[in-house]
Amino acid sequence: MKFKLRGIVACFAFVTALAGMFYASQRIYAEDAITINFPTDRGIFQRNYDNVSEVSVDVSYEGEGQVKARIVDGNTAVSDWVVLDKEEAKYSGVIPDVPAGGWYQLEVSAFDASGMETAYEAVEHIGVGEVFITGGQSNSCNFGGAKTSSAYDTVSAYDAAKGTWQHCEDSQPNSSGFATGNGGGSPWPTLGDELSDRLGVPIGFCSTGYGGTTMEGLCTEHYETIRQAITGLSQYGYRAFLIHQGEADTDATPMDEYSASLKKLIEMTRKDAGYDLVWIIAQVSYAWSNYNNAEKMEAIKSTQRSVCNNYDIFIGPTTDDLLGDYRYTDNLHLSEKGLIEHGKRWADVIMDKLFTKYRITADADVVHGTINQCGNSYYAGENIKLTAQAEDGYYLVPGSFKVTGNEGSIKIDNDTFKMRAEEITVTAEFAQLPEHLMALGDKIKKAELINPAEYETGGMNTLKNAVAAAKKVYANPSATEAEAAKAASDIDRALAGLVKIQTGMGNVDRPASTGPVTEPITTDIIPSLVGNVYKSGGLKYRIVTSGGENEVVVTGPVNKNKKSVTIPGTVKIGNNKYKVIGIAKKAFAKAKKLKKIVIKSTYIKSIGKNTFMGTSAKLKIKVPAKKLTAYRKLIRKSGLKKVEGIVK
Repeated sequence: MKFKLRGIVACFAFVTALAGMFYASQRIYAEDAITINFPTDRGIFQRNYDNVSEVSVDVSYEGEGQVKARIVDGNTAVSDWVVLDKEEAKYSGVIPDVPAGGWYQLEVSAFDASGMETAYEAVEHIGVGEVFITGGQSNSCNFGGAKTSSAYDTVSAYDAAKGTWQHCEDSQPNSSGFATGNGGGSPWPTLGDELSDRLGVPIGFCSTGYGGTTMEGLCTEHYETIRQAITGLSQYGYRAFLIHQGEADTDATPMDEYSASLKKLIEMTRKDAGYDLVWIIAQVSYAWSNYNNAEKMEAIKSTQRSVCNNYDIFIGPTTDDLLGDYRYTDNLHLSEKGLIEHGKRWADVIMDKLFTKYRITADADVVHGTINQCGNSYYAGENIKLTAQAEDGYYLVPGSFKVTGNEGSIKIDNDTFKMRAEEITVTAEFAQLPEHLMALGDKIKKAELINPAEYETGGMNTLKNAVAAAKKVYANPSATEAEAAKAASDIDRALAGLVKIQTGMGNVDRPASTGPVTEPITTDIIPSLVGNVYKSGGLKYRIVTSGGENEVVVTGPVNKNKKSVTIPGTVKIGNNKYKVIGIAKKAFAKAKKLKKIVIKSTYIKSIGKNTFMGTSAKLKIKVPAKKLTAYRKLIRKSGLKKVEGIVK
């Protein structure tokens, strides 16, 4: 309860006695009143995918002082106070990041120079949720056989002509063909309740339908109603345009004309909205019970589907099958039962297309690298920029990304595509680097084994610069042999120029260095090397531990065309020895020319899944005699069921 009085306010003793009966927000002022011009009561602001919205505020106030606004939920502040900008007697501003929910209250107060509140006004019902513009012909507006009403108080309907909101109950406020649409019912109260149940936020609608109109009619004589809705809701925002139209065009309109009109209407709304407004297009053709030209009915629904792209224009529900008691006595419009079913069908589509994330999966044939976006889920319409990480010694072939959905390949522009409301598969090709770049890669890794703490700063800086330059060459698959040779030579010169720091001399002044040290460079493995992959003896190894018991696993052959490979017990990387303790998954997958693997290591503890997938049926694996039984179990567990080729 809030009230304002002008003039001198008398204080009475009984006010104190009754104070506990009133809300803490009661205020009595002798100043000019605040008028809140925007938003109006029951207004709903469209949330974004971060689940928040900006709330615009516009007020009139002729008094002095600073005017502020905030959002509250009961006695709890939802936002901080925001100072409104003044222009004459008008004040406006934006309250940022108001979370989805409601009903909230918008409070606007004026404060004098001392910070005392001198005027106050509020809007009792403000929500942040989902807003939809609806349109089409009679079954999109108020022609249903019974009026329906939302059970939820937080479902609202917007009157674009008045700029006000009301509870969502039929007949919906709009300027359709028969005043408010023949005074009947619509599917929108049911849709509002369904979405409120599933999303847990306030829901708003603005109906623009016109009974009996053609699609071209919506683009021409009836478009002003749509423009009025788009303009009126511009500060509130909206999620999508829901259209249910087609009956009036099924019989006589050529489908190329119908398609052109539908596309034109979409473009008109997007131009007025100022962005690519999302559309959901119902599949509608049924006009009346004695009209059943199946060929024409399917033609118009097929045309409606053909305009959709599944990322910002979606296929909506159909009502063609809602016959019998789903129809009103005129056999054309929906009965109360039909309206309720219609609303539920809209809710199913909206949840599926707008509020469900879909997964991107890598094609099973992708080897020697990973596509970074795969394994993640996204909303339809999101811009997905594909990136990849190649295995050591491989690179992503430019232009090799391919994206596939239910309808086949999806256009990619600069490795970017629009996410669809469906599961997506992505493939890419990773090719082996040329030998001269692989040799450069080995040199880079050896240089990175150097312990910078053991050498003077100047030489280490030269080496770091040489390595950084070499990495740029290594990252370019088109780099020439000459470029690789120069980069390798620069690293060699930097290594030769390293000066080892002298130790054990106490505080005695050290003589100036006479040049680079000549003793061999030795390094200790440091934790940052864990996970690095190195090549040695025709195989690639990944470091899995460091310090103490150094260990590696085999990740595959350097060249998959090799006919035989040997897995040693230990391998030398830099100046350190590592025990070979395992073979990674898919290490020898698709090495079809490989006929023989000799395992000399007796330290093998694990062999990954599908390690030998796609290898030759004649492959023989020779293992240490004392490990025959144990290694056979590991090899079989990896997926290679044939044991005849595993010998000691």
